[in-house]
Amino acid sequence: MALQISAPRIQFDSNLTEVEQLLAEMSTALLSGDTRSLEANSRALREAMVALSTMAASQKAVLFANPALKQRVTDVSLALARQREGLARRAVAVDRALGAILPRDEVSTYSGASAPAYRGNVARIYAARAT
Repeated sequence: MALQISAPRIQFDSNLTEVEQLLAEMSTALLSGDTRSLEANSRALREAMVALSTMAASQKAVLFANPALKQRVTDVSLALARQREGLARRAVAVDRALGAILPRDEVSTYSGASAPAYRGNVARIYAARAT
């Protein structure tokens, strides 16, 4: 029976270690601003988290009997929350910087007062010929 309990725990520990490593790599990529690394790490982290959560759901009683594993899962959860918050802040900063460089034009090109006048849904070139 001990072998059955330890095999899932070993696999869970391995998956958890992979998630921890990917979180660290993701933090490094965020700090460096390397978009290719961010994309690759994001994809790998997502896949590792799915594997970890699937295993946690099926082996909950066995895996969380160990307080050290439970603490590591809590730490991963907190790290993910911090990264999510950091990404949201970075997105706002990038959006503001882009707004300063490329001001937004609130008027739509294809509608509103500045849109070309069409008569009866006829394009301007055809409307001009009709008059």
